[in-house]
Amino acid sequence: MKKSVFLFSAIACGVLLPQGHSYAFLIRYCIMLILFCSLLDLEVDAKSALNPRLGIIVAMMMAIGGMTAWVGNWFSPDLGLTAFMVAMAPTAAAAPVMTRLLNGRVDYVMTSVIVTNSFSAIALPLILPVLSPTAQAGINWVALLNTLVVVLLPLALTQLLQKLSPQLVKQLLPIKQAGFYLWVGAIYLATAKATHFIEAESTSSQSFLIEIALVSLLLCVVNFGMGRWLGGYDWGQEMGQSLGQKNTLFSIWICLTFLTPVIALGPMFYIVFQNLYNSYLLARNPKLEQV
Repeated sequence: MKKSVFLFSAIACGVLLPQGHSYAFLIRYCIMLILFCSLLDLEVDAKSALNPRLGIIVAMMMAIGGMTAWVGNWFSPDLGLTAFMVAMAPTAAAAPVMTRLLNGRVDYVMTSVIVTNSFSAIALPLILPVLSPTAQAGINWVALLNTLVVVLLPLALTQLLQKLSPQLVKQLLPIKQAGFYLWVGAIYLATAKATHFIEAESTSSQSFLIEIALVSLLLCVVNFGMGRWLGGYDWGQEMGQSLGQKNTLFSIWICLTFLTPVIALGPMFYIVFQNLYNSYLLARNPKLEQV
């Protein structure tokens, strides 16, 4: 529960003290460091990567993203794009931790982190020009390279360290806990950036912000529910976490860098809802307080 308090405090600080918006460029490096910390002790298993259930997760990301973008576009292009960015967010680096405490298959969820983050890093820069041809700064091959670097560089570094210096990896393991505080700092920066944009530049109405919140809530219910349903009794826990617990920080960075801060509100609302759900799990099972 303490970590949930940190999250909501970071959001509140971003709303009340938006002066940190000028440092939003640091979010990219926070994501890379978070992934590095999370992947330090990961051993890539080709067998796990070829698990057909991972293909289902990626297919559902695309299906839910495409459907919500289509429906949302009936109301406004920005709402459709917001829904798409939420749906296409990859599996969060924290999902394997929750899965471990729920006695699930950690290797599957950790592989989902790698596969879905790599997929989103490739797919988003290629699809977004179709959905948002007027996106700020444009999405191009340079953008594709940037997203791949953010995701694949930490993975390559951790795997290289494991092969060349396993002893150093053991010495670095204590820094894994730093990933959470980097995440909290990045949430503050993202909230400050969005708040500054709404106050200084945005022409969006309050009703539109409420629509974004409702879409994010609906997607949170659909993602966790659909994952558990697809996984059934045996795989419901793992697939629910893989599809529902999302690396929204990556989507927020994409929105702030290549789209507009108002689109980033979708993933930010999703953070609140998925953490409320995780807080429910914490309250239901005291063992989960370690998350």
